[in-house]
Amino acid sequence: MSFFFKTKLHLLSLFLIFLLVFPPQIAQALISLEEEEKIGKEVLAELVKEVEFIDDLELNLYINTIGEVLKKQGVTFSPFEFKFFLINDSSFNAFSVPGGYIFINSGIFNSIESEDELAGIMAHEMAHNLCRHIARRIEDIKKMQVLVTAATLAGLLLGGEKAAALNIASAAIAQTKLLAYSRADEEEADRTGFQIITKANYNPWGMATVMERLSKQGNLAIELEYKYLLTHPLPQERVAYLISLAERYTSDQSPRSLVAQDPDYFKRLVIRAQVLSKKKDLASWITNLRAVLKEKNAPWIRYTLALALKEQRYFKEALVELVKALQELPFKIYFLLDLAEIYLASGEPEQALEVLNQISPSTSSKLYEGIYLTKLEYLRALALTETGDPQQAYGIMQKLLNLQALSYDPYFFYNLGKVASQLNKMGEAHFYFGKHYQLKGDLKPALYHYEKALSFLSKTDKMYLEAEKNIAQIKNKK
Repeated sequence: MSFFFKTKLHLLSLFLIFLLVFPPQIAQALISLEEEEKIGKEVLAELVKEVEFIDDLELNLYINTIGEVLKKQGVTFSPFEFKFFLINDSSFNAFSVPGGYIFINSGIFNSIESEDELAGIMAHEMAHNLCRHIARRIEDIKKMQVLVTAATLAGLLLGGEKAAALNIASAAIAQTKLLAYSRADEEEADRTGFQIITKANYNPWGMATVMERLSKQGNLAIELEYKYLLTHPLPQERVAYLISLAERYTSDQSPRSLVAQDPDYFKRLVIRAQVLSKKKDLASWITNLRAVLKEKNAPWIRYTLALALKEQRYFKEALVELVKALQELPFKIYFLLDLAEIYLASGEPEQALEVLNQISPSTSSKLYEGIYLTKLEYLRALALTETGDPQQAYGIMQKLLNLQALSYDPYFFYNLGKVASQLNKMGEAHFYFGKHYQLKGDLKPALYHYEKALSFLSKTDKMYLEAEKNIAQIKNKK
């Protein structure tokens, strides 16, 4: 199956989800906001089973903080609570689904040069949701009486061998031309996205330059690395229009990183995303990085090497390279988080705590400081769990429980369940383990733990009621 064909099916799958979730007679009018939210949840549940998400607290806090800035400062009214997710995929792609669910490939961090560019892409995807383009196009397919399985939907979203192996109705495929974003949709998303970033005080040149850079990619490069252009075609007049809007707004093209205000912090996050998205190729990448360092001493290259070695579980070598890099990079307190992470991963929680205790809470209101200080608390909780202080670890994790960036992180709930079990809070422990497996799309153990949680929890407990609700959802999917 060609890249072009499989990517064209992405939008088709969203509409098929609508037809799966709601009876055909409901699809006679513009779908409600509640229905859009339900579709978004269904898409997320299917994606969780088939793709690897990057469950990195700092990166997820970063993109969700940008999203919050865009919504609060750039959107007059939104019916959605936007939720942003990082998919571990090295290609340049982003897409949105109904209900405010927006997915960003980690490969985007290989091509962006500023936070303004990332914000521009995110604002464009938010605009598709705000303009309700998918809901508006339901009218175009209301005569399609198609019933598909959830597995088929996942294949359509993902493409590749999974999609090729699935039996997709030819009548549905023939309708794909009705389902793709129209030129008018894309132009409206451009205008709305531009308004969002300018109201939020991002530099609109970021949106214009990233789109211009993408438009210059050849067909082969698009198929291999730039899937975004297959679902978001960029004719020259669209690029020219964005540039003209930016020119009318400002002549200043300098970055305005509203969240990662420190350029070194932004660069560090970009490197982190690049390392996490290259897991399959890290061995060869490490060899290449070492070759570069033989030719020249480059502290950022050495820093990248340290993170890559850590992901490959070469902890001693990672520590050596990180210490060397930090001796030459400007001293920034957030680099200590990387050091603490390596100690934690290598089974040295006492050393991790010693490093974390060197970081003092800041009175600054800078957004990026809030991100890394939140990560500091999470790492501290993990270290305390391993050093025999589960009570303090539990208290910290409970404070972090309502963070958007952690609410879909399965490993956060696994660690919270682990701490709860150490404190003999068995009802909570089973509930959190159930949440862990549900978020991973592993429904059998999720159901087991939720049912075990019911045997420990009071029937009047909110957690009991939520466990019952989750059990019903899981059984309905079987």
